Amino acid sequence: MSDEKPVEKVVSDVPPRLDRVPLTSWHYYILLILGSGLFLEGFSVSVAGTQLGAIIKVLHLTTIQALSVTPIFLVGELFGAVILGHLADIRGRKLLFMTSLAIIMIGDVLVGIFFIVHGLNYYSLVTLRAVTGFGVGGEFGASIAALQEFTPARIRGLFTGTGNAVLFDLGGVIASLVASVLLSVLPVSSAVGTAFLVGVVIAVAIYIGRIGLPESPRYLLSKGKTAEADKIARTVEERAEKKGIKLEPVKPIELDFSKGSEAGGYRRLFTTYRNRLILAWILNFTETWPYYAAFSVISLILVKVFLFPSSKVALLLAAITGAGVVGVFVMSWALDIIGRRPAITLSYGVGGLLSIIIGLIVKSIPFAAFMVLLILLYFFVYAAAGVLYPQIGEMFPTKARGSAMGTAVGFGRLGGIIAPFALAAYVGTISGLLPVFVITGLVMLVGAVAEILVGPELKKKSLEDAAKV
Repeated sequence: MSDEKPVEKVVSDVPPRLDRVPLTSWHYYILLILGSGLFLEGFSVSVAGTQLGAIIKVLHLTTIQALSVTPIFLVGELFGAVILGHLADIRGRKLLFMTSLAIIMIGDVLVGIFFIVHGLNYYSLVTLRAVTGFGVGGEFGASIAALQEFTPARIRGLFTGTGNAVLFDLGGVIASLVASVLLSVLPVSSAVGTAFLVGVVIAVAIYIGRIGLPESPRYLLSKGKTAEADKIARTVEERAEKKGIKLEPVKPIELDFSKGSEAGGYRRLFTTYRNRLILAWILNFTETWPYYAAFSVISLILVKVFLFPSSKVALLLAAITGAGVVGVFVMSWALDIIGRRPAITLSYGVGGLLSIIIGLIVKSIPFAAFMVLLILLYFFVYAAAGVLYPQIGEMFPTKARGSAMGTAVGFGRLGGIIAPFALAAYVGTISGLLPVFVITGLVMLVGAVAEILVGPELKKKSLEDAAKV
């Protein structure tokens, strides 16, 4: 337990100073180093899903075992998000995003080595994938919270969406390409193991890059460490002043950590912030359902229904994920232009309708047309995965931001856990694709409706103002 005395009130000009400073190279450095962790997560998630056909052959998995690989990863992610996300509010953003990254490295290096030496079976695979997932879950709460707390309000949507989902999805694209190349030049078991080890090399580079990152100044204020927070804010301001930019003075604000909007704790989340917390859960659940189906159900559809070679599935998934990268960037930009509610509603709503349309017409269209529609669908599915996190982080106070993000991510992963098993029974014939896509579309439409009914409009608001209810 921490021996720090609870902080009740702090008067500081640090938050408004951080919001009024223009973009500098320092901001892009923060985006790159924090976002690179989410790039690694996208790589770690995808590196198993894109090689699922090869993994099935190497380990002789049954269909149910194959479908369980991603859900068990998400079970680990669920616990990691809740536990490590809460610890990010207690112990700090930096400690937890460094710890999460180390856990991811441990899980992936063991999977890679065991594949290469043929020392892996189904049970050791899913156990180690759960370990990696635990680290990935913690990364969400700590890294996204830190990124938002460093970023000026006027571009927070674009930066958070880009730092989260664009880089996450780009990691998925790279994983698909790496897997495809390795499977074409190495024996299957060695190719799969080497792909995981490529992720470890990326993780080591990111870990080294993060050593010099500062703690979140807003987190420091919540602990009463005003001098440290001021020093970091001054570092950011000096970057702007060196470019000849004159910074206007700002007025200090009072942060009430005892009972005001900045106070945290699970009790406050489930009382004052109950409606926002439920919205965060719904948006996560209805997004992870179609998102993680891409790493299991879509792979099986391509192989079993359309008889597509398993060695080439990774390339098709790279195209799908590539469209998603574009979708996230476009809709993250829209967050700061048209607002949170319209951008989120559009991503979920159009994605849901497209999924239903695909289910209704898939029997009467050629494979090429199906792939075009699938790529278009995941433009909006991946966009939804990007635009929800800026709003979620903004809806909650500093002392509870990591916890709120963690519980939302954790609950949301249930969508990714349930979807493969709920949809698996329909995979096998082209007729079964009707319920697969219609059910998925209806799930996404629930997210769109929830945002319309409950979603707050927080465009360009300071984190302190956005957290007020």
